[in-house]
Amino acid sequence: MAEAETNTADQCRAKTGDGERCSRPAQDDGFCYQHDESDPTVSDSQSADEQEQEDQDDDQDQAEAENEEQEDVQSAEMADEEATDPEDVDTGDVDEGDQIAGVLAIRKTVQSTAGKLIGHEFDGVSEISPMDEGWRAVVEVIERSAVPDTQDIIGRYEIELDEDGVVQGYRRLGRYRRGDTKVFE
Repeated sequence: MAEAETNTADQCRAKTGDGERCSRPAQDDGFCYQHDESDPTVSDSQSADEQEQEDQDDDQDQAEAENEEQEDVQSAEMADEEATDPEDVDTGDVDEGDQIAGVLAIRKTVQSTAGKLIGHEFDGVSEISPMDEGWRAVVEVIERSAVPDTQDIIGRYEIELDEDGVVQGYRRLGRYRRGDTKVFE
């Protein structure tokens, strides 16, 4: 304990930009070569015990943050495990009249043809819905790539397919920046 007090006394009294005590050795005036009396300082009454307590609190906060991060990763892994990959769905056991087989088939068709059809890089399927005489799919394509990717220009397109999944036509519904969430709120 006496060693900690000695180290604190030999340490610069100034605070850094993040509010922590400067870790450099102090000169005769109590400040390091970079600080002087005009800088905010740690009060002389702050003891080594208080500094040690602050360090322990910081360590505890960091440990809690790491635990939360680990829990988030575990939750994401669980969600990945629970997600159903359309490729893994056995449509052989599904009745032909069942709509899920149709939706999965249309999704596969749209994924494989949307980029070629529209002439831009395919990004995702937003919606698939049955119509009176076929299917309607809304897809998103990257019309212009940017760095960072939140500035990509995304085009939303409606693709109409007949009952057999043959493309009948498409049209652009709109455009937005990938990072612009206000459009959908």
